[in-house]
Amino acid sequence: MNTFTDRLIWFLQISDLHLSIFHDWGRVTELKEFCDLTIDTIKPFAVLASGDLTDAKNRNGIGSTQYEEEWLAYQEVLTTSKVTEKTKWLDIRGNHDSFDVSSEQSVKNFYQKYSPQGKLHPRSYNYTVTNQAGMSLKFIGVDACLDPGPKRPFNFIGNLDDDEVDRLKAMAANTKDPIVWFGHYPTSCILTEGQQTIRSIIGENPSSVVYLCGHLHTLAGLVPEMYTIQNEGFAELELADWKDSRMFRLLAFDRGSLTFTDIRHGKWPVILVTNPKLPWLRVNGMETDEDRIANNNYIRILAFSLDPIENVLVKIDKELEWKQCIGVGNASSMYVTEWNANDYSRGIHNIHVRVEDIQGRVHEISQMFTLDDTVPVIKHFTQWPLNLYFPNVLFMMFLVASLANVLPLLFFRFVCKCTKYRISYNGKMKLINRYSRKMVLLSSLNCIFYPLTIYSIFLCTGPWAVGDLLTDCIGWVFPWGIYVKGKFIKDSFTYAYGFGQIVTFQLPLNYILSLRLDIKMQSFANVHYTFLNSPYICVDVMFFSLLAWQGLCCLWFWGAYGLVATVFGPLKTWSIFLALWLWYQTKKISVNDIRFAIGNVEKLNSS
Repeated sequence: MNTFTDRLIWFLQISDLHLSIFHDWGRVTELKEFCDLTIDTIKPFAVLASGDLTDAKNRNGIGSTQYEEEWLAYQEVLTTSKVTEKTKWLDIRGNHDSFDVSSEQSVKNFYQKYSPQGKLHPRSYNYTVTNQAGMSLKFIGVDACLDPGPKRPFNFIGNLDDDEVDRLKAMAANTKDPIVWFGHYPTSCILTEGQQTIRSIIGENPSSVVYLCGHLHTLAGLVPEMYTIQNEGFAELELADWKDSRMFRLLAFDRGSLTFTDIRHGKWPVILVTNPKLPWLRVNGMETDEDRIANNNYIRILAFSLDPIENVLVKIDKELEWKQCIGVGNASSMYVTEWNANDYSRGIHNIHVRVEDIQGRVHEISQMFTLDDTVPVIKHFTQWPLNLYFPNVLFMMFLVASLANVLPLLFFRFVCKCTKYRISYNGKMKLINRYSRKMVLLSSLNCIFYPLTIYSIFLCTGPWAVGDLLTDCIGWVFPWGIYVKGKFIKDSFTYAYGFGQIVTFQLPLNYILSLRLDIKMQSFANVHYTFLNSPYICVDVMFFSLLAWQGLCCLWFWGAYGLVATVFGPLKTWSIFLALWLWYQTKKISVNDIRFAIGNVEKLNSS
């Protein structure tokens, strides 16, 4: 009966622990429960801890640095639970674990001091586990953290230099064992310096099965399950965080098939169907002829609970009777029952599993499967965060926002100066005409047009700020990356930051200034207002609300990078003074000055 487990290895993944000395100590105490109860019960061959082991944020959640107390808490959990004596604990750094870490040799690089794997491997590494029957599974941990690691927020996209790429390729070479890759960043969030991407590096090895990651935290609950099959042929699975969700993942490689289930901490029994396998998660070239025979003859289920399991029951589709599964192997958690796969050789079916332990805990699951080519596709909404390439997406967002900011100014300047465009206030006008009128007013005045245009172009070139990107280390922030400690670091999150600045401040500022000029021209066109119904009040409220928002952003930037970066911050701080000066210009300029700048203004008939 041991033949049921001779091609079986199961393991766990946990991600984004964010152990914090300021917030939610339950992350630590429940991690201790996980290392004691969960690992003692499931007895995995390995546990993959895929990054953000500590939080590294200060009490207000804005500033960031490494706190040794958080790493001591992490080490104490692993030590007191003796987890490294029970299983292989394979941890890797995340971006939070590299906040404010100037180099691998930095005294703040606590990963190397307190992490089981950090003491042995400064960055990426590999490890092979082998079961009692001699089957092996290779794990490759991918460390894509920035070096040096700036404080947040400009430390979000991972980066692999050529040396690290070569190291990863060497680890994966000359092995016939199935390879499980894991790291903190999804492949959609990793930059590489050469022609190859992390996806092509993983996909070029025929032994690659899956890439496991975290980092995106289910996008604040919008995408609770992120799974995909990349075009390069491997699966990519992002795991919800431990920080808020207390999730972990059980995976098994059984007779050439990878299966998994995501579990909330404390929910028992735990169930994983290893055959029939997930319909969309197929690993080519891993099944032997013996595996196929076994898969056609037996349903196989892994089941675990805190107390001995009493019943493992299974039925398929709308069958009325539950079929009892029997445990196999010595001290194994594998349960099997015979079936005839030919009865389900066509179409999509559902397998239902019910597990009960002697204390009355009950858990039921249902799972689709198919044995032919009618493979149900993964929901598109679960795939897009992993299939995109965020550096390109963020760059395009920034490019589009920048063009939307500067091109209208240039276009309507041309319209105003090189054509006989006539500003009209006669009767009702279409929305596009009213917009054109406002933009001509904004673009025609030199005192408004040149500062706005020059600043808009500056937003595309930088530098945006100069300050303490690392503790006691001045760095420069540009749209395409940051320069610190003599190194230029690519982090495409700068594009997202610039996009936010343009969309939430620069474009609204353009609109408010043009609206104020338009109201001034309407007063020339015999449209009179009292103090109470004056639209100036509304526009000025909008303007100072916008300044208040920008002021809050400056305070946030101060909390992140300090006073120097705030004072020498053209992107945020200086834009406030520019906006005030432009608002003053629109207030003091006369109607005659505007008419002279435009030339053609048609007066509204008072009748």
